[in-house]
Amino acid sequence: MARLTWVYELMRVLLYILIWAAILFLPNRLLTNEYYHEYLGLTFLLLGGIHLLLVRRYLKALVTLRLRVTALNIVNVMMLTLLVVVIVTGILISLYAVPIVRLRGLTSIYVHATHLCAAVLFYLIVGIHAGFHWRAIWNGILRRLHLQSPACMTRVYNVLGILLIIAGVHAFITTHIYEKILFEHMSFGGVVGTWAYQRDLILIFAACMCCSLFYERLRRRK
Repeated sequence: MARLTWVYELMRVLLYILIWAAILFLPNRLLTNEYYHEYLGLTFLLLGGIHLLLVRRYLKALVTLRLRVTALNIVNVMMLTLLVVVIVTGILISLYAVPIVRLRGLTSIYVHATHLCAAVLFYLIVGIHAGFHWRAIWNGILRRLHLQSPACMTRVYNVLGILLIIAGVHAFITTHIYEKILFEHMSFGGVVGTWAYQRDLILIFAACMCCSLFYERLRRRK
């Protein structure tokens, strides 16, 4: 029984690693062409679907409004809503993975812009969502490795978190990724090199995580 539990937990960790890898690389179209981007998106949906299946009880309570209003629940509702928009618009403009509609012309441009906007917002919200769960994830890792985090490390984590937020805000501005949210920029990549843009995307994601981590810490002190 213990071995089955260990295998189950290992599979969950692997699932989350693959989900994180997909979400971190999906926004960087400088690394992939249209074909690979669409199939990477399908892979993410498959992995995300498995995750939602694992948390189906919580999901059912969330959509039926049986949970109290908390920051995490609000974030999760926003995340699911944006995911639906990303999926629907993605299907409408798909050329390879799901070529059902294949919109063309001016309509395709508007749907494309909506897809970009929703995808960027979804990326930011997922970062915030991950931050809410990072404390439990980190404590679980330490527990499995039979390690303890020294009390003095709290200050180190605080400084690191602040630095990551500053770096993430800087990356958010310098990559002009906010222009996708404002429907002002239609390209999939950034204004820097391929891997530099990927670094900036990771910094933006980490900054979102740190914001929710600090929020949770302040909330627990009240």
